[in-house]
Amino acid sequence: MQVSYEWLNEFVDLVGITPEEIAHNLTMSGLEVEEIEHKKPSFSNIRTAKIIKIDNHPNADKLHLVTLDLGGVEKRVVCGAQNIEVGQIIPYASVGSKVLDRKTGEQFELTPAVIRGVESQGMLCSQDELGLSNMQEEDGILILNRLFDNVELNQSLEKLLNLSDEIIFHTAPTANRGDQMSVIGIARELSALFNRPLKFEKLNIEDKKADFEVEIKAPDACKFYSVAVLKNLEIKPSPDFIQRRITACGMRPINNIVDITNYVMLEYGTPQHAFDYDKLNGYLSVRYAQEGEKLTTIDEVERKLTSQSVLIATKDTPVCLGGVFGGMNSEIDDNTKNIALEGAYFTSHTNRKSARSVGYRSDASSRFERGIDIEMVMPALYRSIELLQKYANAEFCGISKTGNDQNENVEITLRNSEIKRIMGIEIEQARSIEILENLGFELLGKNELAAKFKVPSYRVDDVYREIDLIEEISRIDGFDKVTPQIPNISQGAQISFDTRCIKTINETMLSYGFDEIITSSLVGNNLCNTYLQPLDEVCAIKVQNPHSEDYSTLRQALYPSLLDVVKNNYDNGQKNFRFYEIGKTYFRIQEASEDNSGAKEIRKLSGCIFGNKQNALYKKEQNDFYTIKGVLEALFEKLGLSKRIVFAPFNENDIKNYEFMHPAQSATISILGKNKEPIGFVGKLHPILSDKLKFNQALYVFEINIEEVISSVAPSVSKFKKLPVFGAVQRDIAFVVEKTVTNDEINKVIKKCADKNIFKSSKVFDIYEGENIEQGKKSMAYRITLQNENQTLTDETIQAEINKIKLGLEKNIIGLTLR
Repeated sequence: MQVSYEWLNEFVDLVGITPEEIAHNLTMSGLEVEEIEHKKPSFSNIRTAKIIKIDNHPNADKLHLVTLDLGGVEKRVVCGAQNIEVGQIIPYASVGSKVLDRKTGEQFELTPAVIRGVESQGMLCSQDELGLSNMQEEDGILILNRLFDNVELNQSLEKLLNLSDEIIFHTAPTANRGDQMSVIGIARELSALFNRPLKFEKLNIEDKKADFEVEIKAPDACKFYSVAVLKNLEIKPSPDFIQRRITACGMRPINNIVDITNYVMLEYGTPQHAFDYDKLNGYLSVRYAQEGEKLTTIDEVERKLTSQSVLIATKDTPVCLGGVFGGMNSEIDDNTKNIALEGAYFTSHTNRKSARSVGYRSDASSRFERGIDIEMVMPALYRSIELLQKYANAEFCGISKTGNDQNENVEITLRNSEIKRIMGIEIEQARSIEILENLGFELLGKNELAAKFKVPSYRVDDVYREIDLIEEISRIDGFDKVTPQIPNISQGAQISFDTRCIKTINETMLSYGFDEIITSSLVGNNLCNTYLQPLDEVCAIKVQNPHSEDYSTLRQALYPSLLDVVKNNYDNGQKNFRFYEIGKTYFRIQEASEDNSGAKEIRKLSGCIFGNKQNALYKKEQNDFYTIKGVLEALFEKLGLSKRIVFAPFNENDIKNYEFMHPAQSATISILGKNKEPIGFVGKLHPILSDKLKFNQALYVFEINIEEVISSVAPSVSKFKKLPVFGAVQRDIAFVVEKTVTNDEINKVIKKCADKNIFKSSKVFDIYEGENIEQGKKSMAYRITLQNENQTLTDETIQAEINKIKLGLEKNIIGLTLR
């Protein structure tokens, strides 16, 4: 926003303060001043003179010899203008004066001139040559005595027009400070920064009901709407001071009606709009547009509206895009005699959407977007009425209004101790109160420990906590007064338990030859359907305006994206690889609110093994179920969960839930003692899906809920344990059992029968089915590790322990025969 020093000085005394000081202090307090512009008149040494005689030029038919009176001094000038007459008072430029070239717009200095053989002692000036606009409608020399009464001769034109060097501040208010989009708002900041009183009081006039109906049909878009009816106006150029001030703010003067509404918007920060009263049929409403509805705006552009466009409309037709742009069918023109002047409060979010819906942003919408002061709407309307009565001879007929133009009270208690704790410096309570009162905060009460304040209406949108008051005090008192200090650090940074677990997972996966991938959190129905993921529509979180149908929903599982990466790599010639991803999945668990997004995020680990085993020892041996299961077992062992993890074959429900997995070569994964629900699955991709994807080799996939895994890991502190002096021994046992017997059952029996003092572990290292093994059975081989930490194990002790384990297996596992 641009604002002039002169206008600010009207509301707060700035005498003795340089523009540079003002700019620096505003910038340091949070309102950046991008530029200080010094604006001077486009002319110099122009005096008023009276035409006392006009003669024809002896050598040119279209030129005149004009004799001027400068208050007792006569001058003769050659002039070609056709609108001059004896008795007119005009601006006169003598030799040495500076004016503008009408063709180039550049300033030049008058030099002695002889025109067609006759000396000209200067020139008569038009408004274009003086850099003035809209002072008179006709072309030619500027006639001053038509614009001003009792013009003195030989008077400086700068003095007559009340022109001086103008200082203009180019400011950049932040998005949360709508109050700084006004002269009064910036003056209030200066009042607090320089501790000088603000010279402003809200206007109030006798309010009477107008013969006009207003209605709000979209209460979420407009909280308050009012219309002032003024009749028998005289449309003419606005006063010079209004033209000068709005020009300094970057606006073009048009006429007294439009200029006054713009002037009040700049002064109060509250946009207004003037309708031609006779084009409205006594009624206006605020409503949303119907999809495809059209409105031709003042710039003669027909705009197609959407359901997000907020309209001001009569009973029959829209006449304005509310808070953005007026309609051509209700604009004021030279024939307008009566106006309906709108003052309203449009909510920031709906106004932003409305402006975007037609692709247009105005000075008004930029203020509504930031949020205006709802309690300033009526005072601003009264200010416009006052100016229209004074400068347009308007007859005020009354105001119609609807809605509520008052904010709820916001009261905040400020503790003195909190200022020191937050800022690290002492600020006396009296100084804090002084700053806040200068900013418009009302002191409700105080004691030696704290003070209570009421937030002014123009700050309720961004000041509602104690910390906000501390920020206000700090920025006005000066952030540069805060001495930089290195904080006292009593404890160094620590890696959280959660992070350590994730690190362990990453290290384990990488150590087993997996490459980490990262896929998009957004998926589409095509991806889910391709890889047979049952998408839960009730819990699905949809993107309201997706760029593509393939990225329309937040994912509920990782494996569809993982499989898509596998497919892409396989199609591009990659046959052997291992991938894994740690990522979030998303589920809607309730309706969203201000306090809760309504979404639940669950981190999961998903991975796959594809192709041959990547180890020279295996040569080209294919991966199998036990390869990927072994990786997970190693991971759970690293996390200290190996004794609590259960791999269970799919049951009927699992087969239905995991249609993409092989029903006989897959398993669910559960944690004992946690809950009954599985935390994931592992196994082979279903042959039908594998054929559909044109894979000619097996793909093994897993996915687990790592939130459940991490919550089950017990935080531990590393303890020293003396290394055993006596070595461990290993013995192998083999047997044939029914095919349905699981590794878990075998291990439970071994652990139950073994001596806990010397038994260390048992691991399966071979499973065989085929030749020489009865159908329906399988051969299994286990390696038993025994160790006594206090003495060497003898052959007799070892053999007795192995025999006890064999006996226990034969007794507890039906159909087991030792080999």
